[in-house]
Amino acid sequence: MAPKFQVKALTTIKILKNISLISIIIFSFLLIFFTKSDYFIINSIKNISTGVINPITKIISSPFYAISNINIEFKKYQNLKFENKILQEEIIRLKKWQTLAIQNSRENKVLKKLLNATDNNLKLIKTASLINRNDTIYSRLININAGHNENIRENMSAINERGLVGKIIETTSNQSRILLLTDPNFSISIKTVSDDVFSLVSGAGDNRHLVSTFMKENKMPRLGDIVVTSGTAQVFPVDLLIGKINKIDKDRFYILPFVDFNNIDYVQIVTSE
Repeated sequence: MAPKFQVKALTTIKILKNISLISIIIFSFLLIFFTKSDYFIINSIKNISTGVINPITKIISSPFYAISNINIEFKKYQNLKFENKILQEEIIRLKKWQTLAIQNSRENKVLKKLLNATDNNLKLIKTASLINRNDTIYSRLININAGHNENIRENMSAINERGLVGKIIETTSNQSRILLLTDPNFSISIKTVSDDVFSLVSGAGDNRHLVSTFMKENKMPRLGDIVVTSGTAQVFPVDLLIGKINKIDKDRFYILPFVDFNNIDYVQIVTSE
């Protein structure tokens, strides 16, 4: 009995040793496997995050980034709009100042020329400014801010720095009406500066030119001749500048006045000395 028991005990111990050894080997293998598998899993998760989750995150967050950028751009637009409005207001202010400066400069130039426009043969009655115009199909008239209170009378001559503007046809205490040189009802005796060719001219009806109505001895002046008042009718002072002959037909000629009748600001009322 004893030897059999010993044999069984030894066999049992040997089996246990083998089981223990196999268990250790399996455990070691599992340990190594799970260590390697953890690294593989981590890398797989990392790859999944990089390849799948990150793009999904970007797609999901892109609307928020877009809204944020739109908000930033909108704020920039509002700031630019506000700055643009300020600049526009500044431009308007500058244009007003520029217009005022140009107007003052123009008035100063006109007044300086007017101071030198009157020669020794003329007596200056009054320097006046334009109030308004009364242009119609049949007449060319302007009103000025001086009347018989300033000793202005009918048939006095109105001039500016360029030449003859017209004549006084009506006065009140503080205003006067001037018939412009280009009016068809305006008639004046003129002569050429170069060779004293005498003629009568009146407004041509186009509000720009004068046309001859009579030529003394039927003598035709030359193209380009400068004409002045003749003084023969004793209505206008002699030698007031009128204009230049710029067109000649068979039996008449046309004069382009020196005065710009669309841009009259000031006139001088004068008579002969």
